[in-house]
Amino acid sequence: MSTSNKNNRQKRPRIRRNPNLVTKEINNDPLPNLPIDLVAQIFCRLPVKLLVQLRCMCKSWNSLISDRSFTRKHLSLSTTRRLHYAKYINKPCELIHNSYPLDSVLTNMSTKFKEPLVTLNSVYGCCDGILCIAVKRKGFVVLWNPFIRKFKESPPFETSCEIVNKVYDTYGFGYDRVSGNYKVVVLYYSEPNLPTVTTVKIHTMGTDFWKTIPNFPNGTHVFDEQTGTHLRGTLNWIAYTEIRQQGPLFIASFDLGRESYRKLLPPDHEEISQLYLSLAVLRDCLCLISGHHIWIMKEYGIQDSWTKLFSVSYMQHPTKCYVLNKALYIFEDDRLLLETQEDWKTKLVVYDPKNDTFKVTRFKNYLNVCLDTLISPCS
Repeated sequence: MSTSNKNNRQKRPRIRRNPNLVTKEINNDPLPNLPIDLVAQIFCRLPVKLLVQLRCMCKSWNSLISDRSFTRKHLSLSTTRRLHYAKYINKPCELIHNSYPLDSVLTNMSTKFKEPLVTLNSVYGCCDGILCIAVKRKGFVVLWNPFIRKFKESPPFETSCEIVNKVYDTYGFGYDRVSGNYKVVVLYYSEPNLPTVTTVKIHTMGTDFWKTIPNFPNGTHVFDEQTGTHLRGTLNWIAYTEIRQQGPLFIASFDLGRESYRKLLPPDHEEISQLYLSLAVLRDCLCLISGHHIWIMKEYGIQDSWTKLFSVSYMQHPTKCYVLNKALYIFEDDRLLLETQEDWKTKLVVYDPKNDTFKVTRFKNYLNVCLDTLISPCS
């Protein structure tokens, strides 16, 4: 290489980037600014856990995610369900909660629950992600969404502690589609074996009082400790019209919007027994569990639409005592998540009606299946 060419190459100026200039250029580039409507459409399809984190990013996102219309839109698109275990301890005041993905019951996952020594309550309903926990000795309920970690205590439904401690009661919790409010209903009476009048009170979430409403039809009682089954703005209980549960059985349906009652008749079939009856909701239809049979009401309120869905044949084992307590969920492949009792031990099982097999899960009882939502019990 010639000396002149070498000198020319050395004289070429070296280009250096000013770091401050680069930063300035980057900062001057406009960031993408999506319309808020498009952001809302994206966010309403995200899981609750992520949305809770996004609320901390900026004020506008927090305002959007907290908006009632957005939470309702997110609810309409939500499909994620989880298993919930919840208890409320009065001393010290503590909410105990465990949750697991619903498909955990299909694996060999083991669970450990933090159990209080004395439980004063249990979950008496789950609607749109909100758990309704009854604190019976105090006569109030706790409405709690564990995913957004918000809860609200209702006022006592009865001021006399003497009456509250002696009543036999049952609760129901659901959504009033007419007013757009969530409501808790409590039915209670002091003597279960006498034809006494059932007291009925209702609490609307967001208010600070209970309202007494007209009583159940004269002489009507519901099974003790039974939770009102929520379906399409109604609460449903198995009821009877005579003392000691000897009268004809029917389903007492309470309309949360109209705050009125009507009777629904069970299937007219010899398999329907007065023992071991319970209600459930499967695929948005009311279900009646009788013995080891599961019936479904395809058209709500129409007795002729009752159809037997499944008979869990393994529960007919001649040497063991099986009781079907609850039907918690039905999967897309028709497998059922059931709560059963085998020789007085409660178990959670997955039953496959296609090949008539079942699998005992490692989960304990007192579980509820509930959607993941952003609905706040404080509003």
